[in-house]
Amino acid sequence: LCINHASIAQEAEDALRKGNEFYRKGDHVAAGQAYQQANAADPNDLRATFNLGDAEYKQGKFPEAQQQFEQSALRAKDPVEQARAYHNIGNSWLGQKKPEEAIKAYREALRRDPSDEDTRYNLAYAQRMLQQQQQQQQNDQNKDENKDEEKKDEQQEKKGQEEQDKKDQEQKQDQQQKQDQKQEGDPQQAQQMSKQDAERILDALD
Repeated sequence: LCINHASIAQEAEDALRKGNEFYRKGDHVAAGQAYQQANAADPNDLRATFNLGDAEYKQGKFPEAQQQFEQSALRAKDPVEQARAYHNIGNSWLGQKKPEEAIKAYREALRRDPSDEDTRYNLAYAQRMLQQQQQQQQNDQNKDENKDEEKKDEQQEKKGQEEQDKKDQEQKQDQQQKQDQKQEGDPQQAQQMSKQDAERILDALD
């Protein structure tokens, strides 16, 4: 049993060392695979869990990295190790553009290691990002409200235009009617004039 345990520990150590070499060369995919092997060989070795999180973070796999760091934070006994894990949880949340969650993680890190200036800097950065996001949301909300107002104004304007058109149409019809009546009255007037002319002619004849 002792020999078996020693060989498992050796296997995990070899995989871990290999992962570190790949990581230093910048091959984070190969490093991640090696750390997974180390993790499978010895799940109790927190280095493999933490380093796997680092390798996944470097690949932009932020949710996966976050899970590894959360495991590290839960299982670490040393407050400084816990602080490092929480610091990286914060970074993973930032990678996912979730500053509110990042702020919580950085605060957890600072509770365990108040002297960590990197965490303090990242906390300030996350707070700025949160303010910007809130400002953006406010601007978007105002834009939507303005759009609704504009739509309302347009509808009002359209309604007003329709009413004006209706009035114009009615006025036009009235004018047309008066015009028609005038035209209808003209022959009658012409007849009267003719009658008067006729009478004058008759008088003249007399």
